[in-house]
Amino acid sequence: MNRFLISVLLGLVAWNASTALLIDFYVPSPCDFTGRCDGDMIFTLKVFGIWLGMFWLSSVTVLLYNIVSWKRAWQRHQRQWQ
Repeated sequence: MNRFLISVLLGLVAWNASTALLIDFYVPSPCDFTGRCDGDMIFTLKVFGIWLGMFWLSSVTVLLYNIVSWKRAWQRHQRQWQ
């Protein structure tokens, strides 16, 4: 159970860090040096798309890791009883 919680926690940290880096480098700010902001909706949609996409990517990675881990533990359990 601890391995599961640690993997979920690491997935959340990876999700937050990768999303922040992608948004910082990929999505330009809609505001210019005078403080005028144009295209706020496009900016919001790009940020939300990256945020949601990276969430699903990290979730699938954590889920696959745990499936492999549980399968390996189940196989060890089966070998022990044979």
